[in-house]
Amino acid sequence: MARTLVVYYSRTGTTRLAAEAIAKALGADLEAIVDRTPRLGLVGYLRCALEAGTKRLPSIERPAREPGDYELVVVGSPVWGASLSSPVRAYLEEHRRRLKAVAFFCTCGGRGGERVLAQMTGLASKEPVARLVLREAEVTRKRAWPKIERFCGAIRSAVPSDRGLEAVAAL
Repeated sequence: MARTLVVYYSRTGTTRLAAEAIAKALGADLEAIVDRTPRLGLVGYLRCALEAGTKRLPSIERPAREPGDYELVVVGSPVWGASLSSPVRAYLEEHRRRLKAVAFFCTCGGRGGERVLAQMTGLASKEPVARLVLREAEVTRKRAWPKIERFCGAIRSAVPSDRGLEAVAAL
């Protein structure tokens, strides 16, 4: 596959688990978005909801990998208050002009997944080659793998391959 980067933000670890599975299935590089804002405890949770609702952009660290060096960037976000997480919003705002092709996924406890994918599409100013909404329970109970396999299959179909890939079934 053309060089692929999976980039994600995860406050609780759920989005990280999904991102790791996707990166492994695609043979992609993996990078976490590092947020400089404290988000622990009740105050951190409330800050997340407020920033997501007001579309505030927090300070994030410069990524170790340049997204423009990749043919495809897969971006993952948790859903906060039925909105895109602010660290992923900041990443897309900062790097959207350098993204050649994108795929998006999000993790949620209940509602808001499709809305978040639409927000990501608008921020990136391009249609994703694949989209995926995962429920937290699917990820933590390892029931998400069939959905991840279909998502990765859609990516493989949309982006030319230059090397063989391992199946998600090994996860």
